Amino acid sequence: MLKTGRSGGIYIHPWDITDEGIDTCFDDLEHVCGLNELFIAAAYHASTFLLPHNPKRLVRWDDGSVFFPPQHPRWQETRIQPVVGECVDTAGYLHRIVENARRRDWGVIFFTVFHYSHSTARAFPAGCCVDAMGERHRAYLCPAHPDVRAYDLAIVEELMSTYGGDGIRYESLGFNTWNYGIVVNKIDVPPPPRAQFLLSLCFCGNCLQRARDEGHDPLPLRREIREHLYETLARPSSEWDRGPADEAWARTVFDGKLWQYLEIRCNTVTSLFTAVQEIVNRYGGAFMPFGARQDRSVMDGLDYAPFYPHLKRVSLGSSGATLDERRDSLRHQVRAVPEWTEPEITHNQRTFQSMEALRDEVMAAREAGIRHHAFHYYGMTPRHQLEWIGQTRAAWA
Repeated sequence: MLKTGRSGGIYIHPWDITDEGIDTCFDDLEHVCGLNELFIAAAYHASTFLLPHNPKRLVRWDDGSVFFPPQHPRWQETRIQPVVGECVDTAGYLHRIVENARRRDWGVIFFTVFHYSHSTARAFPAGCCVDAMGERHRAYLCPAHPDVRAYDLAIVEELMSTYGGDGIRYESLGFNTWNYGIVVNKIDVPPPPRAQFLLSLCFCGNCLQRARDEGHDPLPLRREIREHLYETLARPSSEWDRGPADEAWARTVFDGKLWQYLEIRCNTVTSLFTAVQEIVNRYGGAFMPFGARQDRSVMDGLDYAPFYPHLKRVSLGSSGATLDERRDSLRHQVRAVPEWTEPEITHNQRTFQSMEALRDEVMAAREAGIRHHAFHYYGMTPRHQLEWIGQTRAAWA
C-alpha cells in the first residue's frame, strides 16, 4: 500500500501517539498538519527526548527497545529476543495504532534501528562487534553473527506480516563507525580518520570465520592493526597521520590485506540486505532509504546493484547556499531517478525560524519534482511548528 504520486508523512514514536491518545494525535496530524503517512519507530536506540506537547511527560529517557511483542514464528530462529518497550502494555498495542491509521487511509512505514542497541547488546553480548584489540562493543551488534541476522529478519517479517507495513526504513543494518553509541565521551582528542576507521573494524569470531570461508587468514591483519593503533595513538597528536580513510589508502595499506577484509565485510552486509529485500518483496513493500545508486562501494560496505531494480522511492537531499541553488540541486537529482521509482525528501521543521522559510523550502522541493515529503519527529516538535507543516500541505495535496 506504499503511497505513490504524492504523500506527506512524519516520523513518530508509538508512545508519542498513545501518550496523547490515538484519536487526539491522529486528528492533529490530519487536520493541523494535513499529513497522510506515518514513519512509525518500530525499534529504536537509547535516547533522551524533550517532548514539548506530550501530556504525560516533558522529558523521556528511553533505554532503546522495540515497540511490539514478538509473535511471529520466525523468532524461534534466533536466541536474541527483543527488549520490548515499557509503553507496550498489551499484545495489541501496535495493532491499535496501525489499524487506526489504516481507517484514515494513511500509509504506514516502519522506521527500524537494527544493530545500534545498548539494551540488546547487554542482553546478548555474544552478538556484539569486537575490535582489533579484542574489546567488545557495548552498543552495536555484528551483522556477521547468525543470531543477529536471524533477529534482523524476524523483525522485518513481523512488521511486514503481522502489522502489514508498507515498507521498512532501516538504520544501522550493517557495520558502523567505532564511536557509534558512546554513552559519555571521555576522549579529549579524537583519533584521526584512518585510526577511527581501523577501530571500527569487527574481528569477532563470525567475521574471522567469514574471512576464512573466502580463503583469507584474518589474524595477521588483526595483529598488524592492533600494533599499528597502539604505536600510532601513543604518539603526540601533532605527529598523527591525518589523511582521509578513503579507497586509495584502504587498497594499499597493510600490503592489501585491509582491502581484502573490507571486500568480505561488504559481502557480509550485502547478503543481509538481500535477505531483507526478499522478505519485503514478498509482501509487496518498500525497502528504504536508498539513493539512485547501482555501484559496489566497499568503503560504504554495501553493493547497491542488487537493490536498484527494487527501488520504490529514492531519498534525495538538497545542497546549496540559496533556495534557488537547493532547488536546482534537487532538479538535477530528480533527473537521475529511475522511471519505476519516485523521489522523496525529509525536512526538519525544527531547524526553521519561520513558517514562511519552511513553506518556501518545501515548495521549492515540489517545484523540483518531489511529491513525497516527510518531516522530522512529531513528539519533539512544538505545536506552532506542527501548524507550519500544515501550511506546506499544497506540496503533496
